[in-house]
Amino acid sequence: MAGASIGNKLFDVVSVRHAARDHEREATSGLSGVRRLTAEKMELDMERYPKARCLDGTPGAYYVNLAPIRVRNVDDEYPSAKRGSVARAGDSSGGSGSAREFATSKTWVVMLQGGGECTNAPECSERSGTERGSSELLPDEIVFDRGIQAVTADDDGEDLPFSRANMVTVGYCSGDVYMGRSDEADASGMWHSGAHIVEAVLQELVRAYNIEDADVIVLAGRSAGGIGLIAQVDQWAELLRTKFSAIARSTVKIVGAPFAGFHYFHNDTEGAADDSLKYVPWDEASFKQYVDYWHASESLPKACVEVNQDAPWRCMVADYSFPHTRTPLFFSQALLDSVVMRLHDNFGGDFTRHKQVTFAHEWQSQMRRVLEPAMSHATAGVFAPSCYMHTDFDGIVIDGISHHRALAEWVFENKPIRLIDDCRELMCNPTCRSRDKSSTLSNDLDDGALGHAFDRKRRKDEDELSAEKVAAERKTDDARARRKSNRRRARHRPSD
Repeated sequence: MAGASIGNKLFDVVSVRHAARDHEREATSGLSGVRRLTAEKMELDMERYPKARCLDGTPGAYYVNLAPIRVRNVDDEYPSAKRGSVARAGDSSGGSGSAREFATSKTWVVMLQGGGECTNAPECSERSGTERGSSELLPDEIVFDRGIQAVTADDDGEDLPFSRANMVTVGYCSGDVYMGRSDEADASGMWHSGAHIVEAVLQELVRAYNIEDADVIVLAGRSAGGIGLIAQVDQWAELLRTKFSAIARSTVKIVGAPFAGFHYFHNDTEGAADDSLKYVPWDEASFKQYVDYWHASESLPKACVEVNQDAPWRCMVADYSFPHTRTPLFFSQALLDSVVMRLHDNFGGDFTRHKQVTFAHEWQSQMRRVLEPAMSHATAGVFAPSCYMHTDFDGIVIDGISHHRALAEWVFENKPIRLIDDCRELMCNPTCRSRDKSSTLSNDLDDGALGHAFDRKRRKDEDELSAEKVAAERKTDDARARRKSNRRRARHRPSD
């Protein structure tokens, strides 16, 4: 009887969890059954997760958009938007077909937002007053309409490979590339607890959303999120498995998908020509300081630290940590990273200047070299276009395969997808959005911390272009007036 009582209690607990998840699915999809494009901010419980705090001490936050139970044509709900149809998660009917082969309602995509970093007390104090340092200032709602977290159809009405998955986004408010493990605020009142936030969210997904029922879990991260993900993906995958049942531990597939997260040490400012952006050193000595400041030593991958005991901070970058990583990783990495080159090398971004063109060629060659271990790795995937961009791979194609399809085939079909542009010119991929080789800035939306600097530079460029345009138009008008005057004089000139 005691055994039956315990069994009934366990059944009741599981039933409650499933009921809560199904209720959330109903709320997420709406009463009509149409999947919502948005998700509301959810703050972590400080009693349950006291260390999972943003820079200013507010609780970490996340957003959940669950795959709906039933779905009808989204055009009925959003007639002004060209979105095609959103197919029922896990169903084999309806929709255009491409998504049916891949994600289902048992697929989860957990994305860590990007947004730069703060590396000292004054920077972090300033950042704590923004959405990148306080959950109070994070958006109350976000839209899932881009990248692999787009739950809409593409412009042609085709379902995207991941559009039927459950989507989770972790708000980036710690400024420590998710590496920090502070137990308390530092002397300036700042918390460095990005790793604690991620782990709290993962535990919440197990506790409240039954993520262990998944077939596939994709742990993803953009920019700063990609850096933290690569270093800790083994820890986080193991954390999930320790919370799973014995069956789930052996059946759930967990992979990592960093976007613009494959970094190496560099401090080359030979291409420097832009003082309007804040320069953040990216050399080995600086990383040692960052690890100490962020209390990140426990976030470094142990297998890597074991062979780098004299310099464990090296294991914070993929160049050192990746060879020791057990969890399969798919690297989405531009050969010309528009944000990293600017923020960490002070690259001016002017492809009309010989010195900067030379620097960009050297950067592209080096990026190919550091990706070689991944290109030859048995389980890794690579998608590396020769584009001047950061994390927005929507629409980028290599050898006839789109980025989203490449990632999906690697995740769901175990295909050895390792695609890299081998052309030697800069921005030689014809699907790049920045191919005019002029002074171009990244439009990646997830790097909000860089937004002000980019906006200042963009406004400066626009002002200069406007001034040049006005001057050119004035010059043209003057020339036109002179020609008109000359013609008038010619008409009145006496004939010979």
